[in-house]
Amino acid sequence: ELRTPLANLIGSTQVALSRQRSAGDFEEVLQANLEDLERLRSIVNDMLFLARADRGEVATGLVLTPVAQEVRKTIDFFEFVLDESRAQVGIAGDVRAEARLESALFRRAMSNLLQNAIEHSPPGAQITVTLREEPGATWIAVSNPGAAIDEAHLQHLFDRFYRVDAARNDGGGEHHGHGLGLAIVKAVASMHGGQVSASSEEGWNTFGFSVSRSPEKTAG
Repeated sequence: ELRTPLANLIGSTQVALSRQRSAGDFEEVLQANLEDLERLRSIVNDMLFLARADRGEVATGLVLTPVAQEVRKTIDFFEFVLDESRAQVGIAGDVRAEARLESALFRRAMSNLLQNAIEHSPPGAQITVTLREEPGATWIAVSNPGAAIDEAHLQHLFDRFYRVDAARNDGGGEHHGHGLGLAIVKAVASMHGGQVSASSEEGWNTFGFSVSRSPEKTAG
């Protein structure tokens, strides 16, 4: 993941310096380099976040929050992307569920799940966010229509840099992630005393995570 953008940066810079070029040519190279630098920064930031989670960092500043409210805020953030893909997102299940959340972390996990669902759905898809209350925990699951994912892959999809692009690239669009989105969902769940889950059946793929409703469980 790091080698590819680094190789692009080195190669494009070497080519640009190989002969005299116009200001416009250099501007084009710098614009392409900037995209790769942004990608590198994103990867490094995500790796640092996962490293903190590995060291046992937990969610702080937990506030009892209506979960559907945070989900709606995240969906609103995706308004442009949803319009572009003609996809729609609905909320179902225990819509009155509440949980103790650190909102910024929760929205980060939700954003990754929604991005994942949109990227791997056909245009115009109906995506569903289902809330489910269980003893001591609230589950948030995002379901989207798509090609079936083999059972052998499901257990690994929350691992870092694990991809099944050939099996999951059914939306027809370019995949913009770098293999850490679902790993971050798992980290956020762990920081809230929760777990993750994945299933693929009857034409629907579902990825979810839980957050503990007991504050002492997130403290270690």
